[in-house]
Amino acid sequence: MKSLLVLTVFILFTACNFEASNQKTPKNTLFIGIDVSGSFTRTKKFNNGMTFLANYIHSHINGLGGLAKPTDLYVGGVGGDTLEEPQSFFPIHDFIGRTPKQIEAKLRKEFGGQKDNLTDFNTFFFRVKTLVKQKNLVLAPISVVLITDGVPEIANRKSKKAVKQAYSKIDISPLEYLAKNISIRILYAAPKVGYNWRHYVPTKRIKVWTVEPQVMYGWSDQLKINGQKGMYAWIRDNVDLRIKSRGI
Repeated sequence: MKSLLVLTVFILFTACNFEASNQKTPKNTLFIGIDVSGSFTRTKKFNNGMTFLANYIHSHINGLGGLAKPTDLYVGGVGGDTLEEPQSFFPIHDFIGRTPKQIEAKLRKEFGGQKDNLTDFNTFFFRVKTLVKQKNLVLAPISVVLITDGVPEIANRKSKKAVKQAYSKIDISPLEYLAKNISIRILYAAPKVGYNWRHYVPTKRIKVWTVEPQVMYGWSDQLKINGQKGMYAWIRDNVDLRIKSRGI
């Protein structure tokens, strides 16, 4: 009788472990870039973005509301005092166990105190590539989320030629073959900026999705009206949706 009980316990324990192993989170990586240029950090978009991002990170790392739980997450700055100045990337461990308010406080501390920095997308993308290779994250799905107005440094904003050249110099080629499924989501980009990214930024296979500021402000309305479930649904439908093409 005793041996039968031990055998039963062993079978149940093995079954539980087998089920748990089958329910492991599929390997996927989330990179988040925060525009630290003065032209962005002094705006309403930045303030709203930090609060949104705190909720976004908290929801994802805890798998709330059916949102995909990343196996790896890194948050870094986009820009610096000079071009090609690398920024620190904070790993998922810095956000686990924190409330949205605590995450927001950290984000503002690390990324909100800079005033005169330049926007430098290229250095950010190259840093992503370096981390992917160093951490052996190659081939797993990669999602890059940028909190930014999406505007690169442009010498003459009134010149259409200068604008086109500025966007054409944004280099996302370091990301091209890191994974079969890779996307860039630019939040708080004006419609014209989104158009410029989709038409002028050279890429062969990376899918680009942009969300306008007016749409982004809607996440907090959903939270107030429909609670957490409303916010999760809004994120799924407006930020995390599956991008089928470049949307050109």
